[in-house]
Amino acid sequence: MLLSPGEVLFRESDAADAMFLIESGTLAVVLEVEGAGRSELRRLGPGQFLGEMALYRSEPRTATVEAVGDVKLWRLTTEKLREVEARHPHLAIALHRHVASLLAERVSFSNMELKEPLARLAHALRGLATSDFSDTGWNRSGVSQEAKRSDEVGAVAQATEFLFKHLQEHIAALQQQTAAREAIESELRIAGEIQSSLLPPPLNATERQRVDFSAFIKPAREAGGDLYDGFFLPDGRFFTLVGDVSGKGVSAAVFMALAAMAVRTLAPEVNDPGALLAQVNRLLCERNETMQFVTACAVFFDPSTGELTWANAGHPLAAVISATGSLTWLDGPRAAPLGVFEETQFATQRHLLAPLETLLVYSDGVSESMDAKGALFGGGRIQECLTGGSNDSAQTVERIVAAVLAHQAEAPQADDITLVALRRVP
Repeated sequence: MLLSPGEVLFRESDAADAMFLIESGTLAVVLEVEGAGRSELRRLGPGQFLGEMALYRSEPRTATVEAVGDVKLWRLTTEKLREVEARHPHLAIALHRHVASLLAERVSFSNMELKEPLARLAHALRGLATSDFSDTGWNRSGVSQEAKRSDEVGAVAQATEFLFKHLQEHIAALQQQTAAREAIESELRIAGEIQSSLLPPPLNATERQRVDFSAFIKPAREAGGDLYDGFFLPDGRFFTLVGDVSGKGVSAAVFMALAAMAVRTLAPEVNDPGALLAQVNRLLCERNETMQFVTACAVFFDPSTGELTWANAGHPLAAVISATGSLTWLDGPRAAPLGVFEETQFATQRHLLAPLETLLVYSDGVSESMDAKGALFGGGRIQECLTGGSNDSAQTVERIVAAVLAHQAEAPQADDITLVALRRVP
């Protein structure tokens, strides 16, 4: 038989019915895998046999064989072998012995050229995994050596090197991302600590004899957008405020800090909550390039008379809780949030707080807290958890917070939670 360069002798899965002896030229044994391309296993030259198993077992070919250059070879079919066995038994025996030696050589090739290298590659892969995909701890040089082969073993080694390279790149990128995320988280923690430092300290014993005041804040993230304040003014009145900045995260935290400092600076100088919010609003509108805003409810309380004056900038309604736990909403006009329109006016409203009555101001993170099914906490549940009244402002805050967190349960916190309670001391 004569084959031209690139001509196929037989293909994988073809019927096997003959053995071949190469007289001249070179044949390539190729493995063709669907979706993975071709891989050359080995080459055979003059004096070498191939396809010898066809003389003993009628099974499909297990690989493709093609000519590398011009090839001349001899073909021995099973029928021709039977004739040789009948006419020349000694020649047939010699032929069978040679085939047996070929099979032994094939097994040796499989062990030395395929099985053992693949076993070494498998060991290297296990070492790569246990080394946390580092440069050491596995036989990387051995894999690089096997990758120079042009057969299936070489393809596996090349794939291993490709995997290692891309794992290294992925790990390096992941480390950079982790470092960047940790840096951001650290900055957020610091921002949260700065925010906490802006919150008012608890009232001392003397101050609590004049006003029973308690507060709670829980940001949805490390740094939140809610704020509250509570302190005595030079004229003896007590000032408190709850605010809620649009958005979350660092930008909301920065805007919150700006609003909080403006409120704390101006409140002692301004006697009216409406006028106070108007001044804070103008300051926030001056350089509000991020187009953020803050809802707020500002309250001035006179402990000696029980008079409340308040102004509302787009914030949830405040409420008054009686000594028995009934709740009355302080309804009235609500202006636009702070930071939206520079000329907004904020109406001042009044209410007389009776002894043992409590003023409650909160952010929408309380009423809009959601459970796993998306159901809101709502104002009705605030009333429910206050049934029977409370002994002091701290108990009022604790009851509401406990109810909100129980409603939220395993659902993620969607918004900052803030509330203050101011109780008139008898």
